[in-house]
Parts: sequence; structure tokens; C-alpha cells
Amino acid sequence: MIHTSPQLLRNPQKLRHAIQGTFDININTVDYGHIGELVDAIDDKVLDNYFRNHWQGEMSKYKYSGPALIDEINSLKPRRVLDIGCGYHEFKGKIDNIIGIDPYNSAADYEVKLLDYNPTEKFDATLALGSINFGSTDKIFAELEHAVKLCNPGAVMFFRANPGLPHDEADRPDSKNHSKWIYFYPWDSNFIVNCADQLGVDILDIRTDSFRNRLYFVWRTK
Repeated sequence: MIHTSPQLLRNPQKLRHAIQGTFDININTVDYGHIGELVDAIDDKVLDNYFRNHWQGEMSKYKYSGPALIDEINSLKPRRVLDIGCGYHEFKGKIDNIIGIDPYNSAADYEVKLLDYNPTEKFDATLALGSINFGSTDKIFAELEHAVKLCNPGAVMFFRANPGLPHDEADRPDSKNHSKWIYFYPWDSNFIVNCADQLGVDILDIRTDSFRNRLYFVWRTK
């Protein structure tokens, strides 16, 4: 947008209107130190708009990273479980001792981003089912690293990751493709293995959860 209309940078009001017209979001200010900060603010607002107003959960359709996790996690007898990006908090009341965080959904116990969440107690199990999937490699790795730091030794971490596929909204009631401006990080098995090595965790499982071709993997902290 700015590449084709650089004059927008000299008129904050027109820039806000252009952002609203393009991305269907409202930005309170466009006064940032550099353009990268504005891009980050737009990305965050786009994610907020999509996941707060348009996204619909499909938990029941996943073979490995859906309802099957309830019995699997409860069998671990965890004292504390963290659901990262819990969405509508579908596991609440089903998985024992679970706490849900999500920056874009009021059903969460805490409306907070993962990197801003610093509880006093650590967790015996975590879930991140499609939530660590947005932004650059640096951001993804930082979120993984922080998630590991929130765990006790021997904690089991369950993940579902999108291999870079856009959300298909054609089969949903509101099919305006509100996710078209979201960058879905292209996860693959090699990245999972390399991150596990860098973060010093054991890999317990990697497989494809056939619904929407998502990657399902499990780590254990040392």
C-alpha cells in the first residue's frame, strides 16, 4: 500500500483511512518511529479482528490434537496445564487444572500474549494448538522458547502447527476471507527438530493430523 502510495506517510488521517479500507481495522495512531513498528501494529490488529470476530474453532475434527488430548493429558495427572491461545477455552472443565491464555478471546482466563505472560508457578503440560503460527522465524522461536521456560522439568508440550496454508473459509457462513492478510508461518518437520535441539527438549512424536494437513508434535522438557 505504501509502496504504491508513499505520500500517505505525510498525511496520518489519509493513512488511517487507507489502512481501514484495506484491512478492515482501526489504528488509533500511525505515529511510529519506523515503518516496521506500524506494520507490526497492523499485523496485531488484523489478528485481533480475525480471531475475535470471525474465526470458528474446529477442535472436534482433529484426530490427534483434538478431543483425544483430554484423556492423554489427564492421564499425566498434571498439577497445572497451560493452554496457549486457548480460543473459546474448549478444554476448560475437561482437562484438569487448566489455565487458558489468549490475547484475542475473552473466554480465556487471561487475555494476554504468550510473550507477556509470566506467572509465578510453572506448568506440567502445555498446549499450543495453532497459536504459535504468526510472524517471523524470530518471533516463532521466541514464543517457543518462552513456552519452554514456563514448564517444569519433565513437562509434556503438545502442539498443532500450520505448514503455511491459508485458512479456507469458503465452507463457512461468512466467507469474506478475513484471514487473507494473515501470514501463517510455514512449519515443517525439519524446523520442529531443529527448534527442539536448540531448546534442549526431547521429541516424543511428530505426525500429520490429516484434517487441514496440520502438523502435530509433542515435546518433553528436561
